[in-house]
Amino acid sequence: MKLKLYRLSLKIAERPDLFTETGPDGRPLVREEWLRRFFKSEHEFQHRGSTFFYSPERSIAPPSNYLYGWLARERTLVERTSPSEGLELAEHPHWQAAFVAIDPTEHEDGQKIAAEDNAQVGSPFAVLQTLVKQMNAIPAAPYAAQVYPIVEEASFWRFANQHHNEIRSITFDVAAPNMFKSASDFQDELRSLRDTVNVSNVRATLESDSVLDHTAKPIKEIVDYTERGAGSLSATATDGSVYSSEHHEKSVTLPIEHHTKGVAAFLRQITDAIGSIF
Repeated sequence: MKLKLYRLSLKIAERPDLFTETGPDGRPLVREEWLRRFFKSEHEFQHRGSTFFYSPERSIAPPSNYLYGWLARERTLVERTSPSEGLELAEHPHWQAAFVAIDPTEHEDGQKIAAEDNAQVGSPFAVLQTLVKQMNAIPAAPYAAQVYPIVEEASFWRFANQHHNEIRSITFDVAAPNMFKSASDFQDELRSLRDTVNVSNVRATLESDSVLDHTAKPIKEIVDYTERGAGSLSATATDGSVYSSEHHEKSVTLPIEHHTKGVAAFLRQITDAIGSIF
C-alpha cells in the first residue's frame, strides 16, 4: 500500500465571533484541538460531482498522537447475470475506501496527513483539498486550513541539473507559516504579511529574460519551504521543460493491504508501522 504525505497549514480565522467553536472552558481552540474535533467526526462532501465521505475509524484506538479514518465513495460495479438468467448486464452499487492517518499535533514536523493512493477512490490530494474546503466552510471554524503535498527531497534540484541549470522562471503558491520555527528571511517575510496584512497565501512568479540564478539564497528558501509541504512550486527551463512539485508527492510504501486482510489486522499493522509513516 502506498501512502502519500501532505501537510496541513492553519491560520486563525479572519473574523472569530460568538459562534466560533471553543474549548469546554470557553477558551479558543488550539490547532490540534480543532483538527481532532474535525477528524473525529463523519463528513459528507461533494467532489467532482460525486458524493464522498470522510469516516473516522472507531474500531481501534490509534496511538494518542494520531487519528485514523477513511475517504470513501460509492462506485457502480457492472457485471453479468448467470447463463441461466441470460447473461444480462447488471449494476450493483459498492463502496471503495482509502485509508488516512492524521498527525494533528503541533510540533516542528507535525500536522500531517498520510493518505492511501487508491485509484478507485481518486487522487488523494484532490480529495483532501475538497475535504479541507468543507472544513473551512463550517461557519464556526476557528481556523482556515490549507493542504499541500510534502515533496520528494531535491526533486527540483534534479530537474534543474537535468536541464543544465538553465531555469527561466519559478512560480510559487505558499501558505503563510504557522508551523516551521526555523528562521529564514522568506519565512519571516511571510509571517510579517500574515500578521500585519492578514495574508493567508502568497503567489508570485520570478522570471528572467535569460536565466535565473536559482541557487541564490531567496530561491533556495522558497524551494525548501515548498518541499516541506507548505506550498506548491513550478519552474520552466529555457528549453521549455516544466517542473511541478505536485508531480513529486512524497510517499511511503508499506507491505500492507487492507483489502486482503480484516480491518482489525490491517489497523494493527498500520499501528506498528506508524513511525515509518510520520
